[in-house]
Amino acid sequence: MTTLHEYFGFKKTPFGKDLVRQQLFMYPQVREMEEVLRLTVSDHSMSLGASRAGCGKTTVTRAYLEDLPRSQYRIIYLGQDRKGTSLLARLADELGMRPEEIRCHRSLHISKAIERQVLAGGKELVLVVDEAHLLDRSTLEDLRMLSNSKMDSLSMVSIILLGQIWLRDRLKYREYEALNQRLRLRYSLEGLSEVETGQYVQHHLKLVGCSAGLFTEDAVKQVFIASGGIPRPINNLCVASLLKAMLSKKKTVDGALVKRVAKEQEIN
Repeated sequence: MTTLHEYFGFKKTPFGKDLVRQQLFMYPQVREMEEVLRLTVSDHSMSLGASRAGCGKTTVTRAYLEDLPRSQYRIIYLGQDRKGTSLLARLADELGMRPEEIRCHRSLHISKAIERQVLAGGKELVLVVDEAHLLDRSTLEDLRMLSNSKMDSLSMVSIILLGQIWLRDRLKYREYEALNQRLRLRYSLEGLSEVETGQYVQHHLKLVGCSAGLFTEDAVKQVFIASGGIPRPINNLCVASLLKAMLSKKKTVDGALVKRVAKEQEIN
């Protein structure tokens, strides 16, 4: 049976997320986000990236941080922990701490472990907490405390919080005032324009060795309408449309085909 790669001449399946920084589609919002990440790391500060699901904040953050020299930085990634105790336990394990060391005054003990490792190892520590909207107030407060050191004159760790857009509204409540003030930098990916959607589609096709013209102008328009310019739905819709085109023995993807696929997959 002919594969998608063989039918269209792809080097691999397009619209994947396993991209290095040099392969990202660079548009103004991504450049702004990278600048926020750069400042967060260089200033050892704390930042928040909160946007709609599927906008690419985790992909961009991962790609940017993976490009940093490992001789200078240590990256710890934590995510998808609904319970703060499990998140902090995983962080303690990454730092080589024993479980009994965080049974009480956990943020204090972890802070001291971070300080010891940074001073002894000579590497700057970057902590990424994904799906931060799932965490309770106590855990978010513990994370804020990790950014304090030397009576608030120095931070031993850069902290990047990633979460869905409603986390921004949640942090406006009074009980989060200290954390809200600690977040020096913020960014949000809001999605692509129609023109950028077309450029994004062509960029990803080019990455797998495809020439221009596979998606018609109307197809790109329908992709934008159905996805709202959000990268993950764009990826899913484009791959599904390519599969439908292959099964229909078509060499191009037109607007009617995209509309049909979007309806079948309930993408809106």
